[in-house]
Formats: sequence, structure tokens, C-alpha cells
Amino acid sequence: MDINKYRTTCFSGYRPEQFAFSLDDKDGTKYKDLKNRINNAITETLQMGYNTFLCGMDSGFDLLCAKVVIDIRRKRKYRNIQLIIVLPFSGHGFSGKWGRLHRLVTHHASQEIIIAPNKHTRSCYYLRNCFLINNSSYLICYWTGHRGGTAHTVSMAKQSGHLMRNIAVR
Repeated sequence: MDINKYRTTCFSGYRPEQFAFSLDDKDGTKYKDLKNRINNAITETLQMGYNTFLCGMDSGFDLLCAKVVIDIRRKRKYRNIQLIIVLPFSGHGFSGKWGRLHRLVTHHASQEIIIAPNKHTRSCYYLRNCFLINNSSYLICYWTGHRGGTAHTVSMAKQSGHLMRNIAVR
């Protein structure tokens, strides 16, 4: 499957421990608000003609976004939605809640791309993030200004002229 970057959105955001609220409390007001903002952002990109989503498969924001894409696709309102998972290395995964969600997203993915097929490397997450930006033109992110992988991905997106929606900012 070829990726049309001009119809492709990618995700970048924090892992669960980096949020100011719990991602384990599905009944919590802040968690529900986050899911609603993710849903609204994804729906807006679909309305703009984007139909492919790249997910870097990290716990937290990435997997929550992928789950929303799956939920929207199940409703069948939008046709031809593609969810492409981009694993930083072969065997990437988690245990517990995030492991179950990782397996669910993998099961429902349209395509799987593995950046480092043989093993984890020092650069595999960086290369994964470069792949996300190089193969998309829209970024949905959750970034509050902290340094790290999300900050670097946001910076790359800005430099490449991506449209961007930071759902951490109201």
C-alpha cells in the first residue's frame, strides 16, 4: 500500500505517566474530555479529506488515538479509513491494559510497518518519528511543552509545514 502523505495524519503525544491525570480512570472527567478531543480532531481531519492514519504504537496518546480511529471506522460513516501502525522495532509491545490495546490495534490495522525489524536500536524511536512526519501532512498531538520525543516530533512537523492540531491546548 502506498501512502499518500497529503491525505495522511499522524499522532504524537505522551505516555500515560506523563499526563497530569490518570489514563486508567475511564470514568474520569479529564479522561473523557481527552477522548472527546481526540475524536473531534480525527473527525475534523476526515472531513478535510484525510483518510489514512499513522500510529507509532506507544502506550498512552498514540494507542488512544488508534482506538478512536477503529471506533470511527466501525461506525462506517467514513469510507476507506486506513490505520497504519508503525512499530519502532520488531516485538514492540506492552503488558496489561496497554498490551491489550496494542494487540487490539494491531489486529485492526490495515498495514504494519516495522522500522528496526531485527531488534531494538538506540535510534529506532527517532527513526519511527521521522517516518511518521515524512509520510504525513497533518499531525494530531498532545504536547504541553515538555522536552522529549513528542517535542521533537512537533518541531519536525513545524519545519516540514504540517497542519497541526495540539489537543493539549484549548
